[in-house]
Amino acid sequence: MLADHAKAMQRVCFGAEPSKADLELLGSRERWLVYRDLVRTRLSNVIGVALARTKSAIGDEAFSRAIDEWLATGSPRTRYLRYVPSELAEFAIPIWQRTEAPWVADLAGYEIAAWEVRHAPRNPTPSAEFAFDSKPVLAAGVKVLRLAYPVQNEPTPNTGYAPDPTILCLYRDKNHRTIPRKLNPLAADLLEAWRAADQTVAESVQQVAAAHHAQITPVFIEKLSTLIADSIQRGILLGGHSPPS
Repeated sequence: MLADHAKAMQRVCFGAEPSKADLELLGSRERWLVYRDLVRTRLSNVIGVALARTKSAIGDEAFSRAIDEWLATGSPRTRYLRYVPSELAEFAIPIWQRTEAPWVADLAGYEIAAWEVRHAPRNPTPSAEFAFDSKPVLAAGVKVLRLAYPVQNEPTPNTGYAPDPTILCLYRDKNHRTIPRKLNPLAADLLEAWRAADQTVAESVQQVAAAHHAQITPVFIEKLSTLIADSIQRGILLGGHSPPS
């Protein structure tokens, strides 16, 4: 009996239209219709905050339609509101790739990545300072995005974005704002290798340099040092974990 009521509640709140049978099973039709509106409005509001620019780009109608279609597939998998936008994005971005301007999917992907970085858990605590013979420790939520359009910038009025392959590192500053930093391909691969933290810094540098057919020359070392210093200053690189002695 309880299971039947739970399934009816889910269908009433998230289905395209609540059925008469479910409303009768739950009782108080008017109360459950109000509750349905409250639940859906709360979810729509948090998604609209996370994907505000995407919503503005495609319009309220298309945005609301995507949410309705997603909800009709079932209830959110998460109990936490902060994770709801990611579930909607997972469902809607493939649809927007087919039905909207070609840059909309990149914009939505950028916005949802920025949301996830902002709401990432606390930073880990390194056991040592950053060193080439240690495994690097990065801040929580750091992401590398490879985009076809520079959607971190404001769009051109009436036209949106022209194609311009862009690689970004997204990280969270001390005020919990998500900050984009533009990277070149080698720096992006280094940052992703450091985020994996399954090699020492020296090992990952050698592997990434070899993959890019880059010689480890004084010029390379100078650029690497600049990347490391900048990443430490921005709070992207926190330190390291020393290998066991």
